Amino acid sequence: MGNFKKLGIILTTTAFSVGILAPVSQASANVKEPSERIAIQLAASETKVTKGMLINKLRALFPEEFKFVADNEFNSGGGHFFRDDTTVRYDLNFHKTVNGKDVYGGFTFKGEDLELEHFYYQPANIAEAVYPAKYSETEAKKIADDFLRKFAKIENYKLREDGFGYYNDINRPLSQPITYSFVYSPTYNGVLIGDQSITIDVLANGQITGMYKNTESIGKATFDSSSQKKNEEEIVAQVRDNLAVELRYYVDYFSDQRNVKLVYMPATGFNGVHALTGQWQTTNGFSTQVPKTKSAEKISSQQLPPRKSGMTVAEVEEFAKNLLKVDEDKAKLTIDMVDERENDNGETVYTVNYMYMYNNGGSGTSLEINKATGDIVQYHDIMRDFINTDKTTTLSKDAALAKAIEYLKQWAPSYLHEYSMPIDDPVYDNYSKDYYFSFPRIVNGIAVVGDEINVGIGSDGSLRSLNVNKQKINNWPSLSQVISADKAKEAYSKALTLQLQYIKQDTEGKQHYDLVYAPTYNGSLVNQIDAITGEWLYEVEDSKEKPSISHPTAANELNYLLHQNVLEVKDIANFNADAAVTKGEALKILLKSLTYGHFGSGDGEKQTFSNIDKNHPLYGVVEQAVRMGILQPANQFALDETLTRQELAVWAIKAMQLENVAKYKDIYKLNFADAASIDPAYTGYIAIANGMGLIDTQQNNFNATKSVSYADLAVSTVRLAKAIQENKVDRNFYY
Repeated sequence: MGNFKKLGIILTTTAFSVGILAPVSQASANVKEPSERIAIQLAASETKVTKGMLINKLRALFPEEFKFVADNEFNSGGGHFFRDDTTVRYDLNFHKTVNGKDVYGGFTFKGEDLELEHFYYQPANIAEAVYPAKYSETEAKKIADDFLRKFAKIENYKLREDGFGYYNDINRPLSQPITYSFVYSPTYNGVLIGDQSITIDVLANGQITGMYKNTESIGKATFDSSSQKKNEEEIVAQVRDNLAVELRYYVDYFSDQRNVKLVYMPATGFNGVHALTGQWQTTNGFSTQVPKTKSAEKISSQQLPPRKSGMTVAEVEEFAKNLLKVDEDKAKLTIDMVDERENDNGETVYTVNYMYMYNNGGSGTSLEINKATGDIVQYHDIMRDFINTDKTTTLSKDAALAKAIEYLKQWAPSYLHEYSMPIDDPVYDNYSKDYYFSFPRIVNGIAVVGDEINVGIGSDGSLRSLNVNKQKINNWPSLSQVISADKAKEAYSKALTLQLQYIKQDTEGKQHYDLVYAPTYNGSLVNQIDAITGEWLYEVEDSKEKPSISHPTAANELNYLLHQNVLEVKDIANFNADAAVTKGEALKILLKSLTYGHFGSGDGEKQTFSNIDKNHPLYGVVEQAVRMGILQPANQFALDETLTRQELAVWAIKAMQLENVAKYKDIYKLNFADAASIDPAYTGYIAIANGMGLIDTQQNNFNATKSVSYADLAVSTVRLAKAIQENKVDRNFYY
């Protein structure tokens, strides 16, 4: 691209992050804080790529899909690159209304050949992607395979079935379309390249709605010879001999109340074993010595005074100006807004939105400060991403750690008594020469997976970033019922297998791929054992059929809810789907089907019903139902009473936002044989619910006061979800 110093550039708002951990990493206790990527925008005069060229490229790749978008309806974002990747990217996007529905898409092309790197697409018609799906996962894979052929020889790619790219199952609203995601990695001589991938998303109606390509040319790369690899059994024995496990708390952010689990995970700090040398693969290279995690040691043995108690808006603005100040000949700092809000923990925080302005553009982000303590809880130094710093003097790891602790005591002192010194090695960025440290939260002497303070230290000793992650959780599982570490270690040892793959060395300017044996446990590269039940948290799909519920009329719906984590059944063999469901259980099933399941733990919230306090397991569900208007405040809510068909009709119609129509009971006429026995208060709800097909009659009787069974509820729930999608109910279900 030539000399970048001569380019006129505009720095855009911080974009997506660079993942630092290698995909083969075993689940580390703490996810390292990645450096944020700043997109550096090319000036219009510096690129010869036009919007028309991008449109032509798009239409060549998708000759039929986007005919409904006229050329003048596309927008082009111009060209941009990143400080650690000078390949220029070009963005193209559109957003329009089709038959009253929003349709939009975005595409990123890179390099001189305008290779499609990423795209997303939201089509207008997704009805056939909602249950019951038009295409199965097997059929969708064939569609993904065909799409992959547009970019590569599919025989040189391998579908990942080892948990690569795996995240916890997220409860999604059933009114949202079913999406199948397929992750492929390229191979070299039949061995997959572990840190490269192409992800393809296919809607259950057969439409491709997303692709992300994280691959690079290997034309000039060198590879270890697989013919020289050590015997797999030898490496298995090596890993087993050095295997150790330790207990951690694991916060499930995607459960209905952010449940906390006690888990066992590998205590060793290696990601794999070099297949030729037998050396241990660590976060920052290979080592002859097996790396071990350190024991927890709190940063401060006692609580330190807060940085500044009870800060005002004016004090925050003044503090931000001093913290973010920059030489006026380089940029001008503008504080756009100081926003005061309450976070998920019930704490009041200030969000400072600011910009650095230059002669030909600007860049902006935000800073977060805890109002009560004045501590910084979120900060990223975007100035360092575009102002050259001296990278010739690189700090040692110990010196960088000392600087990180110094900054923590200066900017976030009140948290430090709850956090440990780093247990794992820091991540070292070879490009920026920055270190990224993770200080895990400690509860009952146990490190918490996911709750940590992340600190980035620049090569010049500057603070690059600081982020405090701390969830307010009242009920931490007791250590008294955990299985023994020996039992967990035995399970890991038995489940251990190795996967051979190539991993690129993270060295600037070097293109060599090392052959590595990556350990998998129970078929997954990333796995943990529930320390209470002894079960694996992640089960890799295999040829075995999933346990299923048998029922003459509602088996499909029941099993759909079961496999979507909406219906919880501990003993499937003895589950009676015709049993009456209680109001509490029915409400939980209904809300989990309509939302992402984040109901909160009740901290700082009002108690609506006297019999359901903040310690009740269904408190969050009940309060969410009140907020959504499904339940009305009253003295008590009869959780243990069985739900009747007329009550289900009321809940369904309120979820559909049709209560204002249903309440005019006199305009409805019920033609059921038992219409005379129905309470007039329910007339409108029952008429609409039945008319929309949400609740069927039984031999022309509605049986309004009859109890709802699990089977009845399953059928009505999936019908309700489809009705919400088809009728474009605008309620925000994404709690």
